[in-house]
Amino acid sequence: MSLRMNEMAAMLNAELADHPLYDGFEVQRFDDSEHGTGMVAFLSRRADRTIDYYVEPGLRLDRRMFGIGGGLRSWNETKFAAAALEVAEDGVTAHVAFTDVDGRPVEIVIDDRDGRPRRRGALLAPVGDGIDQPTSLMLVWMPQFDLVRDVRDHEPVIRIDGDDASVGRLPGAALHHRHLIKYAAGLRVIEVNRDLDAPATAGGPGSVELARDGTAVSAITATTGDTVARIAFRPAFPDLRRVDAGDEHAGEWRIGVDGCTLTGGTWTVAGAADRAEVHLAVTRRWRPRGLPWLMRTVTTVIPVFRRWPTSYAWRATMPSVDGPMRSHWERIRREDGAGYRKATGS
Repeated sequence: MSLRMNEMAAMLNAELADHPLYDGFEVQRFDDSEHGTGMVAFLSRRADRTIDYYVEPGLRLDRRMFGIGGGLRSWNETKFAAAALEVAEDGVTAHVAFTDVDGRPVEIVIDDRDGRPRRRGALLAPVGDGIDQPTSLMLVWMPQFDLVRDVRDHEPVIRIDGDDASVGRLPGAALHHRHLIKYAAGLRVIEVNRDLDAPATAGGPGSVELARDGTAVSAITATTGDTVARIAFRPAFPDLRRVDAGDEHAGEWRIGVDGCTLTGGTWTVAGAADRAEVHLAVTRRWRPRGLPWLMRTVTTVIPVFRRWPTSYAWRATMPSVDGPMRSHWERIRREDGAGYRKATGS
């Protein structure tokens, strides 16, 4: 078992309603010692959901963090004509301008600041629901999440190749006064059991908390800044090198960040003559707490927000003699995003 966590200063994204080539965009700002300072923008292709990434020079990024949607189509070091994204107490401002891989100018201008402090919520982004070939259980935790407000004289601008592109819409706009353009600050990107990672007990990512017997693992933690992510096992997870043929172990696991539970499930370990077989099932839906009324309504009416983690499962084989662990994540089913697309016109 391994656990990684990365930080992201801010992000802004939206689904495009009617653009013939692209079905969505996202901009991300990094500002930390590990990644450096700068912006990433990406555009998702409507035909196959592959993604073109545009990265400011100087950023130090692991491309394996970006294996979302239909997968990476291109990775482009890009000098942005404008690269600003700021989340303030009273809203968000963004001005992003660059040229895509086919020579089309892209510009995004957002400004919903009005001097009034926002009440934001904490959201587990349903990023993992859109990953076709997962290499980890990716949990993107957004402790300060909101939607862009409809502010007079500051209509959002999303322009591609000189043409304005429209975004999806939430029903009831006259009541809630929001655009379906999402933003967040202080994000944490958590990855459980990324492919090719060594177990935390063998020096892989994550800090190990041992049970009283000194061999079984009671928890694995990862820390970024003052944020702690923690996987807890009940009972403690056994040392796979000590599992004998015929042994069977089972229990529950749960992962949280700064005390907020994100998801969890069950685990089993079965010993054979030359190996130990591990199965990790994700059975716990995300259960949000304290959301503003609009976010609470959306995450209730559109169930993919809460139940997408339960479409994941992990299997691993650990040889009883020296040798690498073989493991993989799989999607045991696909959550139906049609409800979201129909409700928002995206």
